[in-house]
Amino acid sequence: MGIFMEDKVKIGGVTLDYAHYPGEDYYCDGAVEDELLALVKAVSPGKFPALIRERCDWPTLYHLSPVRANIVEWIPMNGTEKVLEIGAGPGAVTGMLAAKAGAVECIDLSFKRAQINAYRNRDRSNITIHVGNFEDIEPSLPADYDYIFLIGVFEYAGSYIRAERPFHEELRRILPHLKEGGRLVMAIENRLGLKYFAGAREDHTGRYFDGIENYENSASGVRTFSRERLERIFRECGVREFSFYYPYPDYKFPSAVYSDRRLPLGSELTENIRNFDRDRLLLFDEKDAYGGIAEDGLYPVFSNSYEVVIGPALPVVYAKYSGERAPEYQIVTSFREQTEATEGPEAVRRVVIKSPLTPAAAAHVAEMARMGKKLAARYADPDGLHVVPCALRADGAAEFPYVPGRTLRSLLDEAYEAGDTAAFWALLDEFLEKAGAHDEMEIADPDMTFANILVDGGRWTAIDYEWAEERAVPARELFLRALTVYLAEDERRRERLMEGLLDRYGITGEELGRHRKLEDAFQRRVTGGTAPLAAFRAELGTKVIVPSELILEDPKLRAEAEERERAAREAAAAEALSLTSVQIYYDTGSGFREEEQFFLPERYGDEGCIRFSLDISENVRALRIDPALCPCFVLLVSASVNGQETRAFHKLMKSNGRKDPDGAVVFATDDPNLYWDLRRVRRAAGVRSGALQLSMTLQMCGMPSTMAKRLRGEE
Repeated sequence: MGIFMEDKVKIGGVTLDYAHYPGEDYYCDGAVEDELLALVKAVSPGKFPALIRERCDWPTLYHLSPVRANIVEWIPMNGTEKVLEIGAGPGAVTGMLAAKAGAVECIDLSFKRAQINAYRNRDRSNITIHVGNFEDIEPSLPADYDYIFLIGVFEYAGSYIRAERPFHEELRRILPHLKEGGRLVMAIENRLGLKYFAGAREDHTGRYFDGIENYENSASGVRTFSRERLERIFRECGVREFSFYYPYPDYKFPSAVYSDRRLPLGSELTENIRNFDRDRLLLFDEKDAYGGIAEDGLYPVFSNSYEVVIGPALPVVYAKYSGERAPEYQIVTSFREQTEATEGPEAVRRVVIKSPLTPAAAAHVAEMARMGKKLAARYADPDGLHVVPCALRADGAAEFPYVPGRTLRSLLDEAYEAGDTAAFWALLDEFLEKAGAHDEMEIADPDMTFANILVDGGRWTAIDYEWAEERAVPARELFLRALTVYLAEDERRRERLMEGLLDRYGITGEELGRHRKLEDAFQRRVTGGTAPLAAFRAELGTKVIVPSELILEDPKLRAEAEERERAAREAAAAEALSLTSVQIYYDTGSGFREEEQFFLPERYGDEGCIRFSLDISENVRALRIDPALCPCFVLLVSASVNGQETRAFHKLMKSNGRKDPDGAVVFATDDPNLYWDLRRVRRAAGVRSGALQLSMTLQMCGMPSTMAKRLRGEE
């Protein structure tokens, strides 16, 4: 019997069952949970990302980040499943399970955490939370669950299962509650995860190398396991059917989920510095180490986390999340195996599915099918570039056939590493020829990067055209964008390849600089100002300690450390400058084009003012000035033509912003621009013919992204 007048209480649509609550919480984070409870009462889940950025602390990030739910989002459900979540805590994944399944039952021994879970999911009507110890609740559970989830729970079995072998005992008690064909899903750290060798602390004990040393020097009852040890426990409990998945970089904040049927390439494993909650060491470069580990097929041994599915295999082979974007662009890409009946043996067909993660992204996914058809018409030459076809599914997802082959990026890397420069240049030349074909047509994919081209023998296939546009893009522009992305991915590529690329293709530093800025602007549009997790780690202030840099008495090491620090400062300064760079466009009769634009060398100075001069030839019909690459307020302070002050530019100025009564223009976009019809300016200024010598002063003040969103009506 519970301690409350009523054993069942409702919070919104969620039922809290206190029948087995002992009246005392044996696990509590104290004031942290009081704050979380107050937050989820006051703020809806859709506002959690903004709340996380505002508070900028580890507990808020850990408990409220929507990225946490990726660990279960990829699991296929049809909306009728009955689900049990053991150790649900404050509900990091409960809401996602409730959105996917028919009914969700949770167990948690904390009264406070159960309340947090209920309040954050109060709009759901299919959740029941049993409050109390698993041992007390388990005997009353039915035996008809389609799924049972243990997300970050199995390692604590020694704390709440009273038995000589608690981990074995937990499985023996849980498995009978699955219906025939049901599945148990477990997520847990790998005690031999590469990050622990590289200097990350053990997640639960906070000690260096604790799991690697098999917890021999730890008094904690928490235990994580290697893959071999987990398999041994399963077999000793009579489990014969199970599949291993590999959430990367770990199960807490997964951006991808791999499997034994689709292991990662070393080049994909770049998100490795994720010590949000405490400082860590950096003993070696995990990206480089993963390269050899993946090449040797050892990733399953050194994956930072495991997600194990006990029961029948799932059709999903791989899932990749693009969640660090504006809501209208958030999607998940998954590979699935579908069994098809044929006249002979059953055939297994792989498909690629892109699904919206938010309602706002549905239109973005739907557009892929239309763009795919238009791109296929452009690249119709059978000996040229092929475009993977796309079909819209009834559930709103876009489906593509799986295409075999290797990415052009990996082939380029392989050729260069092998010293085969002839093959390297031949691949780039072929890309330029195939991707640039029929560039006069009003359809292009500016994101046709080397990673988005698969090569299988002589067949080249474009597999991702998420950002295709109905405009003509010159072949050289596509090529330069792909090169910009390729070089930005790896500093060593830039160092080794830059000079040769510049010489062979006549690329100027100005062109590369322009494309880097265009790439920055593109990324800002896609992310919508969302800070990536990697950047959030720096904001939290947790340190990455490089032991060699602590040996300051070594002059060489000290000089290297100082050089790295200087380079980091310069990179940060360059990024800040790029946001406030002023871009000039001339229209000589074909509209404002990238071929007729440049960035001013001048920068904003005191009080946000910039003064500059332009020589404008007689054939320039219109002028456009982009005062920044971010939302901002701009005031045209003064303008003169051929040395004479004129108000013509004030009177005839147009923009994509909103002009206030005092003449300032408010821009709520990342692409602000001012523009003038110079023919009208010439008449108003009394200039009949000839070139214009224009001098102008602008004053600019950046606008916070939250204010810009409010002005755009997004909040």
